[in-house]
Amino acid sequence: MTNDEKRLENLFWVRDRLEDRFGSIEKDRSRTPLDTLVQTVLSQNTNDDNRDKAEKSLWETFDSYSAVADASVEEIADSIKTAGLQHQKAKTIKGILTGLREAGGLDLDYLDDLGPMETWKKLMEFDGVGKKTAAVVSLFALDKPIFPVDTHVRRVTSRLELIKSGENHHETLTDLVPEEDMYQFHLHLIRHGRETCKARKPRCEDCILLDRCPTGQDRLEDE
Repeated sequence: MTNDEKRLENLFWVRDRLEDRFGSIEKDRSRTPLDTLVQTVLSQNTNDDNRDKAEKSLWETFDSYSAVADASVEEIADSIKTAGLQHQKAKTIKGILTGLREAGGLDLDYLDDLGPMETWKKLMEFDGVGKKTAAVVSLFALDKPIFPVDTHVRRVTSRLELIKSGENHHETLTDLVPEEDMYQFHLHLIRHGRETCKARKPRCEDCILLDRCPTGQDRLEDE
């Protein structure tokens, strides 16, 4: 077995172990792509609870995307302050909506016919929209197979040595993970990172992935 074949086998083993642990997840299709983009901007550098409070406040203040686009950055920031970094996020949201309006409409329909990588890159043309945000919107809302990588995904896959030194996490996981597994695997990796493979005090002794985690095995041997 080659090194690449071994890595792919390990990835599938991790995928299956996490599904056994957390169960299957159906994709949430209740949001439009623009809803997902705005929500993901609000989620940057905060937790889900603060994100949700900010989103609720945004729509209690404004009744449409058009109204948000017409508002000042200061007005938008005041409505989303529970998300933190509100001025930065308000500027990003305002810029997205202004750009879409100038292009012809307050939606992301123009991305429908583009390929996955082109969609990802187009979303990153908005100021304040980085690789992770663009990948989340691509995968979650546009059904374009780009694997989103946040701090939890990066940490877990690095400790498992699924990603080699110098590789781009987004591009490598997009190449390795089957399209039909991306959404669920992404969410399972995040949950595992939050609950077990924590940044400062990983619970290696309780980890269901320990059998194939060189980092965890080394850590326990050193204790």
